[in-house]
Amino acid sequence: MGQGDDVDSRMDLSVAGASGRTIVRVAGEVDYLTSPRLADELEDVLAAGAGWVDVEFTDVSFCDCAALGVLIRARQKAQAAGARLRLRGSFQPSVSRLLAVMELTSVLTAPNSR
Repeated sequence: MGQGDDVDSRMDLSVAGASGRTIVRVAGEVDYLTSPRLADELEDVLAAGAGWVDVEFTDVSFCDCAALGVLIRARQKAQAAGARLRLRGSFQPSVSRLLAVMELTSVLTAPNSR
């Protein structure tokens, strides 16, 4: 897909609350074009006072370093607000590899302490 394609169709987001947690489900491609939308959603969730946020990445087919930057910044904001944020899911091989190469698997998948 080129830059002229509909960016919103490349990534799906949904937010749900369950058992005191907010789950942000992400599907599709999370890259430099779509990651600002994820950043906005995570910022909204944290601003609404979520105490625990799980970012579900099972259905993410591709992500790049821009996506990882969004997740790291959101995790830092959560921690500063006294909330917890973690990445979870059965990751696609390309996502697992990027997390491993960047040495972020344990950083992003473990819940940060309050």
